Amino acid sequence: MKNFIPKIILCSLMLISSAVSADQVRVTTLQAAPGQLEALISDVKGYRAGKSEQVIIMRHSQGDHWDLLLLEPAGLVPTKMADFGHRANFQHTFLATTDAKFTALKETANKTGLYHIEMFHALAGKKQELIGQRRMENRYLKNTGQVTNEIFGTVIGSDVDIFTIGFHTDMTAFAKGPSVSDAQAESFAKEAGFRDRNHIGLYLRSLLTRHFDTLAVPVK
Repeated sequence: MKNFIPKIILCSLMLISSAVSADQVRVTTLQAAPGQLEALISDVKGYRAGKSEQVIIMRHSQGDHWDLLLLEPAGLVPTKMADFGHRANFQHTFLATTDAKFTALKETANKTGLYHIEMFHALAGKKQELIGQRRMENRYLKNTGQVTNEIFGTVIGSDVDIFTIGFHTDMTAFAKGPSVSDAQAESFAKEAGFRDRNHIGLYLRSLLTRHFDTLAVPVK
């Protein structure tokens, strides 16, 4: 399936293109055609160079329905995305929003060696509560000395309701647990709004129909 973006989505994106804010990002996932991953990476790096390096490229490290994920400012015409169909079996582009400025994301990405990406499908009517849970968990992570996750909410173009990205220096940093005692971690979990530490994951799961969890590395 090449370059699948439903016509209704393209039309909707065109209608909202004039209202895109500076904090909205364009997200593109690509699956390389057989034997074309190296060439696709080269083409994507060329695309980034043509965008003044204002594109964050992540390469899936475990195998999934996509090989590369591109994150960039949405711009005034979010539908205007390069076509990598000659190298890719699958290309999907959608629009998301986040609280962070892209310049800050890019600065963090420049120091990142490993990305932890989670894509969430919320139960009906639970998207906002899911965003609230992710913010609660970020408060807990920050207070316990761990890396917080950047939260992205889908605007249009994907059945993923929200996704989060953790920007880690390496696998050791990703695997690092709380830098406080168990008692302090328990206290911080309650302070963030959870019943206890065990409730962090249980609450998250209660809001989801499914989610995808993966690691990716930067394409320099």
